[in-house]
Amino acid sequence: MTMEERQLAVLVVLSLTVGLRLLAHGQAGGMFRDQSDGVQAEGGTAVAVLLRLVFLAGGLGGVLAWWVDPGWLPGALVLPGWASWLGLGMAELGVLLLAWVHMALGVHFSGTLHLRDDHQLVRTGPYARVRHPMYTSFLLLFTGLSLLTGNVLIAAVLLGSQVWVLWWRLPVEEAQLAQRFGAAWPAYVARTGALLPRVS
Repeated sequence: MTMEERQLAVLVVLSLTVGLRLLAHGQAGGMFRDQSDGVQAEGGTAVAVLLRLVFLAGGLGGVLAWWVDPGWLPGALVLPGWASWLGLGMAELGVLLLAWVHMALGVHFSGTLHLRDDHQLVRTGPYARVRHPMYTSFLLLFTGLSLLTGNVLIAAVLLGSQVWVLWWRLPVEEAQLAQRFGAAWPAYVARTGALLPRVS
């Protein structure tokens, strides 16, 4: 895959991802609706803002800087040719899974750990087998983008954000859901995997 093809692939993946997120926010009531309880559950305003700034400036900003001029960013890796194709496949799977996730969530989507007053435990679509398929979609997307850009700095920020999600945010989210949904939650956990379908 040529550098121009890699740049085009990254542009398409980012455009689709941003478009999906904007549509999902719109369907769920708008990006700027009150989610203050979700922000507090994440550790407060300062933590929530800092994490998003690091991700947006370092991760997406780094990808955009690479897209404008791949030679501008330090940290370039020389990867075998198949790595770009693998990255493209993973990113495409990530976008498709993200679209399926948002179709299943509908109005229950939130960019924070916010639960609506009428929040329902979604058990359709990918949620029938996996409790956190959105995190799986971002792992695929960010690994794919890391391989497409071939840049260690971009990979560190994108994949580092997912380490934080899996290490800190996922347990907090599971505790929040367990408290809200009571006896329905352990039954759901028993038949689903956190990031991949349970093998049984």
